[in-house]
Amino acid sequence: MTRRLGFLSIGCYLSGVTSLPIRRILVTILVLGLYGTAQGAEGSGESSAGGTAAVRLFNFHSNFWVNLHHFLYLQATLSGSQKPSRSTALASADSEELGKFTPSERTQWDEVVAYYTASFVKRDLLFDDDLIAIKNELEDAENSPDLADAKIPSELKRMLLTAAPIYRKHWWMRHDAENQRWIAQVVPLINQYGSKIAERMERIYAQPWPQYPVRVDVTVYANWAGAYTTVHPTRPTIATADAANQGVAALEIVFHETSHGMMDRVMDAFQAAEATVNSHRTGKAFQSGSLWHAVLFYTAGELVQEQIPGYLPYAEKNALWERAWPAPDRALIEKDWKPHTDGSVGLQEAIARLVNDVASAPRPQ
Repeated sequence: MTRRLGFLSIGCYLSGVTSLPIRRILVTILVLGLYGTAQGAEGSGESSAGGTAAVRLFNFHSNFWVNLHHFLYLQATLSGSQKPSRSTALASADSEELGKFTPSERTQWDEVVAYYTASFVKRDLLFDDDLIAIKNELEDAENSPDLADAKIPSELKRMLLTAAPIYRKHWWMRHDAENQRWIAQVVPLINQYGSKIAERMERIYAQPWPQYPVRVDVTVYANWAGAYTTVHPTRPTIATADAANQGVAALEIVFHETSHGMMDRVMDAFQAAEATVNSHRTGKAFQSGSLWHAVLFYTAGELVQEQIPGYLPYAEKNALWERAWPAPDRALIEKDWKPHTDGSVGLQEAIARLVNDVASAPRPQ
């Protein structure tokens, strides 16, 4: 059975697409290394990380085509009546460029945005299979000047090629610089703490690292949530302009997002625990819903806090517990899951206890 798990830019959970029975995991992340190097093909920048770590965990890309695609998706979203979220509000410098178009650029840009509005804006970058396939093709076409080998719809290719010189003229230099700045700020953090966090994750989730290295595409704008990740292979896309994705919080974002590619055994344990609970229940069956995601948030935050005492985990800083998993969930995760992260209780037992306790707990009215 296939599962699909939704994730946002670590701080945006309330997508309504977090059902348990899904194994395609989408999610946010970063890179491990002592240094970052920028490679400047005309339409693409890439930063790789290596350094003193035993294994290079991540590889960052500031990809022209991926950035353009997400920027056009954003423009199409903002052209409608939808109120922008924190992650989709257009920066003033980007807005100003819209007023600098020549008449020809305005006509061409409007045509492309209209195409995106009609074709994509009602489809979720996080869950739409066609949009996932498009993203993957654009990632793989990173250094292509004309997308000749990209297996995407011909009309989309025409639109991207129409918009490319306009985007390059008005936005790309600044966007790429923002992406490279973001990479440069997070690389030292991951190089310092990443190996220990990765080792702990592998033990806690009883899963190996998704792949070596994990490709991370950094874009000034990603989706409404600020980031998302596709898997098979695990490939996060992170918004570098999102205020929630900065500083030490970026370290948590990286490993939170990577965790989405390591959740198979956790998800299986949740399903087994649900079945056990429901075998003894009468009436409405218990569904743990997005409780797995709460566990993921808790774990990533705790792992960073272990390395950096005094760090305030993302879910706490952004009141995610109150908004998404109100009492008693947070306290029960602390009670039942933490013994597993500490190494004293097995994964299956910890999740069985947690599901049983959550199913039995009175819910706030």
